[in-house]
Amino acid sequence: MLINRKSLLVALFGMGLTLGMSANTYAQAQGGAQQQQQQGGQPAAKDIDEASLNKFKDAFAEVNSIRESFAGKLENVEDSKKAQELQQEAQENMVSAVEDAGLSVQEYNQIFAAVQQNPELQEKVLGDQ
Repeated sequence: MLINRKSLLVALFGMGLTLGMSANTYAQAQGGAQQQQQQGGQPAAKDIDEASLNKFKDAFAEVNSIRESFAGKLENVEDSKKAQELQQEAQENMVSAVEDAGLSVQEYNQIFAAVQQNPELQEKVLGDQ
């Protein structure tokens, strides 16, 4: 039985918007539970420097690329276990992309939250696309 389209969309939505949740699992597995507990509120737009925003833009583009790549792979998956494995692989790749861009997952999620709430930041992040 093919995974239905609704399930696929839910899975992709989850992968794209809950990087923080999967990253929390990853961080706990890596011993980072304390760091997550100490996480403060999201930074205000003025608190995000250009260097961090540029790192975020790079990470965001790569995370979206990974999401799109795995969406294609998930379309033809018939086995739910295989779909879960692909989702896990995608999440791990997303975490690596964030870290390779020079941000921690916590920093990425904080900037992501600030971008969602601030049209000026949205323009800076998405304006070039």
